[in-house]
Amino acid sequence: MYHQLKIDITQLSLLLLNYYIFKIVHIVCKYSFVSKGLLDMGFKGLLDEGECKMQSLILTADGLQLADTPMPPLMPGDVRIEVRSVGICGTDLAIWKGDFEVELPLVLGHEFAGVIHESSDPDIEPGTLVTCDIDISCGRCWYCRSGARQNCANKEILGITRDGGLSEYVCVPADIIHPLPYGVSTSDATFAEPLASSIKTHQQAPADDDEPIVILGSGKLALLLAQVYDANGADVHIVGRNRWQLGLAKQLGFQHTYDTIENDWKSDILKITHGVGPRIVVEATGNTDGISMALDVVRNGGIVAMKSIHGHQFSINPSTIVARELTLYGASRGPFDQAINMLSKGRIEVKKLITKEFKLEDGNKAFEFASQPSVTKVIVNI
Repeated sequence: MYHQLKIDITQLSLLLLNYYIFKIVHIVCKYSFVSKGLLDMGFKGLLDEGECKMQSLILTADGLQLADTPMPPLMPGDVRIEVRSVGICGTDLAIWKGDFEVELPLVLGHEFAGVIHESSDPDIEPGTLVTCDIDISCGRCWYCRSGARQNCANKEILGITRDGGLSEYVCVPADIIHPLPYGVSTSDATFAEPLASSIKTHQQAPADDDEPIVILGSGKLALLLAQVYDANGADVHIVGRNRWQLGLAKQLGFQHTYDTIENDWKSDILKITHGVGPRIVVEATGNTDGISMALDVVRNGGIVAMKSIHGHQFSINPSTIVARELTLYGASRGPFDQAINMLSKGRIEVKKLITKEFKLEDGNKAFEFASQPSVTKVIVNI
C-alpha cells in the first residue's frame, strides 16, 4: 500500500510539474510581443517545439495587439472550443476605452460560439457547434452549493477576469457549454448571452398582456429586450436618441419609438399611462443618463430594471427610492437554454442587428467601427 501511495504521489508530482512548465510557456507565448528577454534566459527550447499554435487579439496598455499564443491545454473536465464567431458588446468597448478597469493584458470576448475541437467529456463530441456561459464558478462557495452559481463569490468571467473568445481556441469547463440546435449559426449564437440576460430581466419584471412598458436605449441589448417583452405580450415603447437604431426598431415591427432629441418623449409616455408613468422601465442606454431618465418617468411603486454595465459611477438618493416605493433590479446573467430555444424557433430576430463583420486580424478596425454611435452589433469571425 505504501509502495502504491508512493507511486501515486510521484505521478501527481510529475503532473503538477508538467502543468507549471506549461503555465510558464503559456505566459511566454501569450505575451510574445514582450518575450524576447525571456527567450534569451533559456525558454527557447520549450518554445521551439511548436507550442505557439494560435493567434489571439490581446488588449494591452498600448491597445489591441494580434499575438501568437499557445493552444490552451485540455484539462480534465474541460472542452477546447475552436472559436468561429465573437460579438463585440458594450462591456468590451468600455474595457477597450479604459472606462471599465480590468487587469491587463487580457483577451476580450464573452459573446462567442464555435465548434468543439477536443473534449475530455465523452458525452460531448468533437465537431459539435456550441456556445457557453461566461462565468466559471468555483463550485465550493455558499452560492455554488446553494444552486446560485451565477453569484459565485470566486467566479472568473470570460473576457473580463479571464481570457475570452477573441482567440482561435479557448478551453472552458464542459458544464458551461450549450450545444446549438440545427439552424442556429455561430453568428446567431453570439446573441445567446445578451438574450439570456434579457429573458432574466423579463422574469424579474414580467409585464401583463398589452401593458405599456418603456425600454430606454436603442442598441443591441435594448432591441433584444424589446423583442423578449413583445414576445410575451407587452406593449413595448422604445426611447432612444439614435435615429438609425430607432429606424431599425421600426423594421423589427416596433411602432412606438421616441427620439429624445426631437420629441418630448416623457409627455408622450405619460399620456399613454394615465399621467402616472409606466410600471416597468428597463434602462439599457449604456450610460448614466439613462438611470436619471428611468427614475424620472417610472410611476410610484414601479420597477426600474437596470441593464447597463459601463464602469461609471452614479449617485442615487435612497430617500427617493424609499419614499416612492420603487424596486430596482439588476440582471447580467440568464437562462441560456431558453435563449437558444427562442433563437432556434425564430422568435427573436438577430440577423438584422448585425451591422458588420470583421476577421480576427482586423480586430482593431472592428473595435473602432463598433464604437460608432450608429453601430448596433459587430461580429469578429475567426
